[in-house]
Amino acid sequence: MSRGSALIETVMVGFAVVLLAVQSITAVGRVSAAGATAAEAARYAAQRAARTGSLDAARLEALTLAPDSTVEVRRGLDAVVVSVSIEVAVIGPEGSPISMTVTGRAAATVGRHRSGA
Repeated sequence: MSRGSALIETVMVGFAVVLLAVQSITAVGRVSAAGATAAEAARYAAQRAARTGSLDAARLEALTLAPDSTVEVRRGLDAVVVSVSIEVAVIGPEGSPISMTVTGRAAATVGRHRSGA
């Protein structure tokens, strides 16, 4: 009986380790994908604001690329800075209580002859 129970314990521990590894890989994938989406949305939005001079168009561009995000667009004297933040579920399914925020930031220089502003 000792052999049988040792085998069952080994199988259960192995299953728990595999389950933990799968959950970790999934979390890393979610965070990585959200980071790439946030960075891309921020970059395109900053370029849109620098070219058109419209901060609202930049915000709309970011929300189009990252729909469930928080977007902040700031204009300085010579640059537009866009921050896009996305909430990512780290453990469990989407919308789980354990999550983290991933932020992408980008800046684009506003030239006198480049934008409509």
